[in-house]
Amino acid sequence: MAHDAPLVIQITDARALDEASLFARIDAAAALGSRYAVMLRDPELVPRELLAKGRALRDRLRHGGARLLVNDRLDLAQALSADGVHLGRLSVAPSRARALLGEGVLVTVSAHDVDEAVARAASGALAVLLSPIFVSPGKGPALGLEALARARRRLPPEVALIALGGVDAENAYDCLAAGADGVASVRAELHRLFA
Repeated sequence: MAHDAPLVIQITDARALDEASLFARIDAAAALGSRYAVMLRDPELVPRELLAKGRALRDRLRHGGARLLVNDRLDLAQALSADGVHLGRLSVAPSRARALLGEGVLVTVSAHDVDEAVARAASGALAVLLSPIFVSPGKGPALGLEALARARRRLPPEVALIALGGVDAENAYDCLAAGADGVASVRAELHRLFA
């Protein structure tokens, strides 16, 4: 595995996890170091609030060696000197993100089926977040573990495969056994499984 993707990605959403609880998770995940990342998403926050939250996260994460990813906002990723950016379906190409943010930045992309995962990986991403693997609120039908296995077989070994969508403490290891290189969640405390 040539990639440097995190094993656990905590995705922020203030509606599901308040800031105090988020920071407690970050502190509890300190033993994971760079294998742990937080993706700043929070779609309901205005840019000023996102920047403030991002600064607080960056400072907290860097203290423990964990990484900060920013969802879809290259300007915010640049302002925060983030370690990576996550690009949705309608975002810029990974090569463009890397040109703006630097070659060392971790560029992840979203995919919602195996064919899309393969196509998005071919665009230059270092990791693909495939979702929803399990039933997840508002995310459509679950793809299941077999989709992870098929995606892993079809993706280049240097591209990380991250399972997202309904992933929790009960099924995270199943995702890894099916071929995922890491797991991501908004609600679940996945870091506890690996610390």
